[in-house]
Amino acid sequence: MSKTLILSDIHFCRSRSPNKSAKAFYDLVNGFDALVLNGDTTEEHSLLTLESSKEQTDALISFASKEGIQTSLICGNHDPVTSDIDHVWFCDESVLVFHGHAAFPGIAPWNWRSKYMRKSREEFLSVNGNGFDEQLNAVRQASFEAVSGKFKDHRPSLPHMLMLGMPAVFHILNSWRSYPKLVSDWADKYAPSARYIVTGHTHHAGIWERNNRVIINTGYFGFPSHPRAVVLENNTITVHRLTSLNGNYSLGRVCASWNVR
Repeated sequence: MSKTLILSDIHFCRSRSPNKSAKAFYDLVNGFDALVLNGDTTEEHSLLTLESSKEQTDALISFASKEGIQTSLICGNHDPVTSDIDHVWFCDESVLVFHGHAAFPGIAPWNWRSKYMRKSREEFLSVNGNGFDEQLNAVRQASFEAVSGKFKDHRPSLPHMLMLGMPAVFHILNSWRSYPKLVSDWADKYAPSARYIVTGHTHHAGIWERNNRVIINTGYFGFPSHPRAVVLENNTITVHRLTSLNGNYSLGRVCASWNVR
């Protein structure tokens, strides 16, 4: 049976991320049959790190390919056009892996761009319909507009940006609280077969049960979270805490496990 590793929010080369080199993941991914990089692997919001981030993503995928590991690179809000993949289904569409930013109407409610992304998303849906694929396409479009600088004319002044600091903290904390229900509610409408949903996006690791669904967030490789990985093997989902030794990641203790069948 296939053995799949799922990671999210690596944010290669981001200033606040410890991950500057793909080599940190070589030992971790070796031995798997498939690797799913669940969004925000590259960091496209910064021109300073854009190319180096893409280089490290390519290096990780190249290493995996040489080891016979099939990689699925899912788009997130920080890398919306890094591939043409928005999600992956497993186990007869009972396990959904997607970045998770579609759960928020404004994609990133802690960011000043959120209201503009929400408007872009709503406009896309009004023209193209409002199903599962349309939802993910609308989120991709709005995220691309954000990273490409379409909203830069609306960027707050420096004093205004500083004033937005405390409200942003509130929105972050509120998003952590509301996220599991938002994901479950979104799945009720657009992905009703999903009983287990693996996400990232909020940088807040956790496992929650909502409306007979298990919502898993694998966290972030840096403050304020601790990274986790999901292993899918023989119809069993296992969430591991990740450990780092000499800069190299490996699977740590088991946080939870379920038999999907």
